[in-house]
Amino acid sequence: MRIMKRLYYLLLFVSFISCDDFLDTKDYTNKNDQNFPLTEKDALLSLTSCYHIMANCQEHSSYFHGELTSDDRFGGGGPNDRIRHAADRLLKFDEIMFSDSWKRHYTGIYRANKLLEAIDNVEFSSETAKNTILGETYFMRAYFYFELTKIFGDVPLLVNSEPVNIPRTPASEVFAQIALDLKTAIGLLPSINYNSQSKMDLGHATKWAAEGLLARAFLFYTGYYQESEMPIAGNGVLSKKEVIAYLEDCIANSGHQLVDDFRNMWPYTNTLTGNDYAYNQGRNLSWVGDDNNIETVFAIKFGTKGDWSNTDYANLAALGWSFRGQTNYANVFPFGQGWGIGTVNPKFVADWIRIEPNDTIRRNGSIIDVRNPEEGLVSYEDGGWEQMNDGGFWQKKYISINAWVDKEARTFKGFSTLMFGGLDDYAFANTQDQVLLRFADILLMHSELTETVDGINQVRARVNLPPLGAYTLEKLQNERRFELAFEGGRYYDLLRWYGKNAGVVIDRNQNGAKVLNNRVESVINYNLTKRIQETGGFYQIPQTEIDLSEGVLTQNPGWLGSDINL
Repeated sequence: MRIMKRLYYLLLFVSFISCDDFLDTKDYTNKNDQNFPLTEKDALLSLTSCYHIMANCQEHSSYFHGELTSDDRFGGGGPNDRIRHAADRLLKFDEIMFSDSWKRHYTGIYRANKLLEAIDNVEFSSETAKNTILGETYFMRAYFYFELTKIFGDVPLLVNSEPVNIPRTPASEVFAQIALDLKTAIGLLPSINYNSQSKMDLGHATKWAAEGLLARAFLFYTGYYQESEMPIAGNGVLSKKEVIAYLEDCIANSGHQLVDDFRNMWPYTNTLTGNDYAYNQGRNLSWVGDDNNIETVFAIKFGTKGDWSNTDYANLAALGWSFRGQTNYANVFPFGQGWGIGTVNPKFVADWIRIEPNDTIRRNGSIIDVRNPEEGLVSYEDGGWEQMNDGGFWQKKYISINAWVDKEARTFKGFSTLMFGGLDDYAFANTQDQVLLRFADILLMHSELTETVDGINQVRARVNLPPLGAYTLEKLQNERRFELAFEGGRYYDLLRWYGKNAGVVIDRNQNGAKVLNNRVESVINYNLTKRIQETGGFYQIPQTEIDLSEGVLTQNPGWLGSDINL
């Protein structure tokens, strides 16, 4: 009888345990809000997912769209690359042509919001570790919002992960949040000199990157919206004086500086390609490499694991901007295969020669003239794969670069594949950093804000140009156009300098340019004057997003009607 009683109590005890287990809803196998992130490693994984969205947005970024809409480049590609031609002219291809730009950047914001909400539940090894992850997360949220405001103008401001259906928020409020997030990031991130930074941390946002991005956002907001100061969410404003101080902190303490030779920042000077590229011969050029580029303040990092299921590992911008449809790429060595997007405006080259005739280091170090013997191309086929907008000029900062495997047999591979490994496929051989902010830009922004020539003259000295005696806005504009050519800033510079009249400048600088469209001679004759007046320079909000909001979200001006169809 005593044994039976013990067995009864044992079964009763087990049943209570089983009941407790049944009622426990915690998921022990999948990551969710209950169990992730809880550790510092978890938080780093969550932060990495934010950085991944930057790579995921390559073809849908302000950099990619803005380069095509600017006066320095055309849509290019083939006849079916209609979204590129539409971006080039600010016209409509379909109702959702910028859908990925919207969805992917908001995915980044959602991930940043989720991490910020969970951060107090995470066990960190130190307060510094916590502050660093917090600072980077605030930076990432600001980065994604700045991207959205440049592409779409007013956008809904979401500062938590709760699902809401709200109309577009005025730009002043979105930029106020950007200012707050970046100032918070600057206060949280450690003041680590570049020379002391771990190589493992390259690609992460730093205090210096936050200072530079804040200056860029300040210049765009105050320029485009004609304000003297930038609001800060919750309280106060950001003044020009404060932004100058941030830039001066970056200049004095970041450890970043200009690379000695402008051309050594770009992979065509890599050691494997070397003097086999005719342009490099006799110039003693040597690529500094992505992980040793002291001028890079912030960049998207790539790797060697790219394939069709992991496209974000490769620099898709470099793939997009590369030569299209050459029968034999050995004839255009060292330049590799790509999609032919973003051909260079011949009138831009002419402007550069006219305005700064002695600027040969930057000009020839940035632009390929397919007919220039100095490039050493055996032959170049006009109109390969029905190439559009081909004026015989291509940029060479972000482009596929090959190296010989057997020079006599004229066999080659992407230099990155030979140097670092990875899939031997032209689509994934570009692992070059996509530099989003470099020290030359820091110096030029400082000159613009202080209206002095100090920063400009440092940039000019590197390429053996004489110093300027006095500052003018026109000289600053030219310096930015030439130094930062093809790096994603030109269109947004024009918008902030000229507002809705930016199209007048673009049309003046590109209309009349002679190009080949699928081997047929054509003359560029767009009307960006009209389109930027109508749209403010912003792109179409995807109709799917408006439909999902049941009309709470409204379309940008200038994107309704049949007369804007490509």
